[in-house]
Amino acid sequence: MIGLIVLCVFFFMALLTYSPLDPGVNVSTGSVQVQNAAGRVGAWIASFFRFGLGYAAYLLPVLAAIKVLDLFLARHQPLQWNGWLFSSRLIGFSLLLVSMAALAQIQFGVMGDSAAEPAGGVFGKSLGEWGEDALNVQGSTLLFIALFLFGLTVFTDLSWFRVMDLTGKITLDLCELIHTAGSRWWSARQANRQLRLQLREVDGARESTPQPAPSARLASSAPPVSPAKSVPLVMAPSPSTRTVMGTSPGERIEPVLGLTAIDDESDLDLEPLAKPVADKPATPVMASIASAVTDALGAAASLRASRDAQELRAVEPKVAEVRVIESRPAEIRRPLEAPKPMVHYVDEAVAGTLPPLSLLDPAQKRPNSFSPESLESMSRLLEIKLKEFGVEVQVVAAHPGPVITRFEIQPAAGIKVSRITNLAKDLARSLAVISVRVVEVIPGKTTVGIEIPNEDRQIVRFSEVLSTPEYEEAKSPVTIALGHDIGGRPVTADLAKMPHLLVAGTTGSGKSVGVNAMLLSLLYKSTPEQVRLIMIDPKMLELSIYEGIPHLLCPVVTDMKEAANALRWSVAEMDRRYRLMAAMGVRNLAGFNRKIKDAEEAGTPLTDPLFRRESPDDVVPLLKSLPTIVVVVDEFADMMMIVGKKVEELIARIAQKARAAGIHLILATQRPSVDVITGLIKANIPTRIAFQVSSKIDSRTILDQGGAEQLLGHGDMLYMPPGTGLPIRVHGAFVSDDEVHRTVDAWKQRGAPDYIEDILAGTEEGGSGSYDSTGGDSGEGSEEDPLYDEAVRFVTESRRASISAVQRKLKIGYNRAARMIEAMEMAGVVTPMNTNGSREVIAPTPVRD
Repeated sequence: MIGLIVLCVFFFMALLTYSPLDPGVNVSTGSVQVQNAAGRVGAWIASFFRFGLGYAAYLLPVLAAIKVLDLFLARHQPLQWNGWLFSSRLIGFSLLLVSMAALAQIQFGVMGDSAAEPAGGVFGKSLGEWGEDALNVQGSTLLFIALFLFGLTVFTDLSWFRVMDLTGKITLDLCELIHTAGSRWWSARQANRQLRLQLREVDGARESTPQPAPSARLASSAPPVSPAKSVPLVMAPSPSTRTVMGTSPGERIEPVLGLTAIDDESDLDLEPLAKPVADKPATPVMASIASAVTDALGAAASLRASRDAQELRAVEPKVAEVRVIESRPAEIRRPLEAPKPMVHYVDEAVAGTLPPLSLLDPAQKRPNSFSPESLESMSRLLEIKLKEFGVEVQVVAAHPGPVITRFEIQPAAGIKVSRITNLAKDLARSLAVISVRVVEVIPGKTTVGIEIPNEDRQIVRFSEVLSTPEYEEAKSPVTIALGHDIGGRPVTADLAKMPHLLVAGTTGSGKSVGVNAMLLSLLYKSTPEQVRLIMIDPKMLELSIYEGIPHLLCPVVTDMKEAANALRWSVAEMDRRYRLMAAMGVRNLAGFNRKIKDAEEAGTPLTDPLFRRESPDDVVPLLKSLPTIVVVVDEFADMMMIVGKKVEELIARIAQKARAAGIHLILATQRPSVDVITGLIKANIPTRIAFQVSSKIDSRTILDQGGAEQLLGHGDMLYMPPGTGLPIRVHGAFVSDDEVHRTVDAWKQRGAPDYIEDILAGTEEGGSGSYDSTGGDSGEGSEEDPLYDEAVRFVTESRRASISAVQRKLKIGYNRAARMIEAMEMAGVVTPMNTNGSREVIAPTPVRD
């Protein structure tokens, strides 16, 4: 490389300092002094190439510099001789020089003022004359331009598609920059115009106020006058006469509180605003003038929110310090109120639509870091290392991906796969990588896969997976995006076919990011009418950011007692849906919704067959389409620890029966042990995802086989699809917190949540915990309950309307205590449940005798 750099510099010196007086190929001189900076050798070289190529000779050092840059960029890759590649580069180099020489001859004819030197040299003159004779000037020019571009492509390996992409990106960025600058200028101009109009209204309001007589003016000065104090003009809390320090006594400045609303980008000139008004004499401030100015200043201040302290300090040097003489009574002067926070609202313009994918971070263009030469060298190295351990193999294919590269090897006759599997750690040590995973069976092939981590790991962006046809063309509303496989192809899955998912991995393996990616997949695919969510978050950090989206059936559950109630409600809803589908004669939720839709289109909507009339006046409700319910538990090991084995039974019941009812589970845990992932749960949840674990035992607990202990972490996972025992290695898509917040804010603008209070209050398994349940509180827990009066006495005396407190005090069940509290609510003893789940006691405290 150093030699090429020296050669480039030498060629530049020789060609740029060429002189026809120096000795050369076609020049004979006896001068001892040589003017060429490269000496006599440089003069001969410059003369030789100019004689042969003309102007094209100056292209030689440029091409050499390109090759030096290419070698510098590929300095980390091993150099190997490739005869075919060298031949193609040499052909491109020759075409570049010859076509450039011919073009120079056709376009220029001679070099400079010398009629003896052709512009294309000897070669260019011959080719140029031949081209003009055969194709004329225009045709020969087009031909040699095409040869020049072809030679440039072959020599430099230039991608014209990349050039077009770069040109388009630069053009779009330039247009966006111009558009942004124009928008800012127009916004500043509009703000300036609005402020001037407001200031004109203030001035008109002050001039239209009638001036009182001098006697009235003296009488109005009765209230005590506060001492003068110096404050910045922008912070005046009440109207007063402002005298600029340094002005004459007969001048006064306009009271302008609206200066705080001037943007930094506004081109408003401050001098006209502070111009003294000398045509009116200075007089004491009167009460009527103060009142008029108060109203005008309030209107001006309401235009824009006040700046924070830092911006006020930035504006303060631009205005002169003033003296403020307070003339209003102390009880009227009040400080400015702080701006109120923005209230959540639903934008009707976007209601009913899905958020755009532009909310996600764009995918980064990945450079092609694998050349055929590097893959070939890695394959030979792998063969050598395995041969050192006594295993004869041959690499037959290589599949580079964003995180790992899989090499498919063909073992020699008599070599068992178990020998290669046992060499995984030794192979990782000899190749100086973190870990090596051996894939013993590749479906449809006789080869064995060896997965080696890449030196430069690439990030898989979530937007890359959602923008693919695999996700966009999926018809299921519960399609989830996982990431890319080892070859860089997107991996999506249908939660309805799983029908439940178990996710496990150690802390820091990317489990929470993977769960966020699944949830965002649902939010970008389905509306609240199609999918509803129940989120259980024992850690109170991971899923709480989804609070307030319209997909939620209840607030994000952080109390594990309420989590058990949510699972009980899910079981009750599952039973209700099965009874409803059995009465309708359908087998699954899709058939039920299709039947409802067909009846609505035919104009004969169906009624609820399970509704029981309590009086002749009751109206039978109409059936509506039921959404798919997805129950997400971020850390169900903590829930099982607090609530007990009852949770395991509820999860098993949902996992066994809830598929046809449209209720699906996503269970995640960071403790993959047998007391958490029990045999009952594993038997009913065949679809599992294993992130990096610490031992092969944990991998067997999750997948019933090893392999997860050899993962790389940070989203690297093994995905076991339903109906197969062979896991697929997937590199999980990265989802940042900003992307989650942007998506949640977008859904909050599209709708408000419609919570069902029965979910967290607790229902009987098999009870009516449905969307349109209207059953009353009868039996135990209602006002007919023998313990109801004692419960009311306890609530009114303790002033605590808590279900758990009533449960502990009376030693009764949770559901019975919940019905008592609901009966108290209907009787007016306590208030309805607040947004945080608490209630207030309305009834007074009983008086003891």
